[in-house]
Amino acid sequence: MLHLPIALAIGALIPIQTAANSRLRLSVGNQPVVSALLSFSIALLLSILATSVLVGNPLPQFAPGTHAPWWIWLGGFMGALFVLGNILLFPKLGAVQTVVLPILGQVIMGLTIDYFGLFHSPQQPVSLLRVVGAAVVLVGISVVLGVGRNSASGDAAGAGLWLYRLLGVAVGMGSAIQAAVNGYLGTIAGSSLHAAEINLTVGALLLLIAVLVTSPRQLTRTPTAGPWWMWLGGVVGATFVIGGATLVPILGTATTVIAFNSGTIAGGQVMESVGAFGAAKRRINATRALGLLLILAGVLAVRLL
Repeated sequence: MLHLPIALAIGALIPIQTAANSRLRLSVGNQPVVSALLSFSIALLLSILATSVLVGNPLPQFAPGTHAPWWIWLGGFMGALFVLGNILLFPKLGAVQTVVLPILGQVIMGLTIDYFGLFHSPQQPVSLLRVVGAAVVLVGISVVLGVGRNSASGDAAGAGLWLYRLLGVAVGMGSAIQAAVNGYLGTIAGSSLHAAEINLTVGALLLLIAVLVTSPRQLTRTPTAGPWWMWLGGVVGATFVIGGATLVPILGTATTVIAFNSGTIAGGQVMESVGAFGAAKRRINATRALGLLLILAGVLAVRLL
C-alpha cells in the first residue's frame, strides 16, 4: 500500500517543476523550448548519475535474446510532446482547460491500457466502480480548478477551439502511453533507472532538434541569474520518469497516472496556500477542500475496487 502514497507524493512535486521551468524560461529569453531542453538535460544527467551510483552501470542491460519492440522509444517522444503540447495549448485554451483536458485523456487511455494490457502492461479488469472512481477524480479536479466559474480562457474559438480541445485530450493520452511504455522498458532494460535514461535521452534529442529549428542562438547564451529553485525542474522530471517506470508494473497505468494527477492538483493547492516557488498566495477555501477530498476518494476507488 506504500506505492500509492509514493505516487501521490511524486505527483505533488510536479507544480514545483512547472514553477521552476516557467521561471527558467524568463532566464533564457522567454523561450519555452529552450527551458524544456535544459530541464530534460538536467534530468538526464541526474538519471545517469543515479544509475551509475545505485546500479553500477549507466548503460541499459537488455537480456540476451530480448526482443525490444519498436514502441519502447515512444516514451521520450510522448514526454517531449506533452511539454510542447502544454506550451501550445495554454494561450489557446487558458489555464483551466490546459490542465483538465490532458487529465481526461490520461484517465481514458490509462483505463484502456489496463483493460487490454497494452504495451505489455499488467492487464487489470476495469470494473464499473473503477470507472466511477475515475469520474469522481475528474469531478474533484473540476471543483478545485473552478471549471465553469473561471472566466479566464484562451484565444481559440469556433471549430479551432474544439480542435485544440481534442489536442489537449490527445496530449494526455500520450502521457499515459509514456508511463506504460516506461514501465515495460524498465523490466527489459535492467531497471527503471535505465528506462528513465532512455526516455530522457530521446526527449532531450527531440527538444534539441526543436531548439535548433526555432531558436539556435539561445544555445550559445548563458541564462540570466534567477532564484536557485528555477533549476529544480530537471530534478523533479527525473523523479517523475523514474517513479513512473517503477510504479506502473506494480499499480497499473490507470492508477499510476490518476495518482500522479491527483498529487499534482493537491500539491499545487498547498504551494499556493503558502505562496512557495513564486506562486501567488491563495487560501484553500471550503469548496477547494471538498474537491481535494473527492479526488482522494476517487483515487482510492480506482486502486482498491
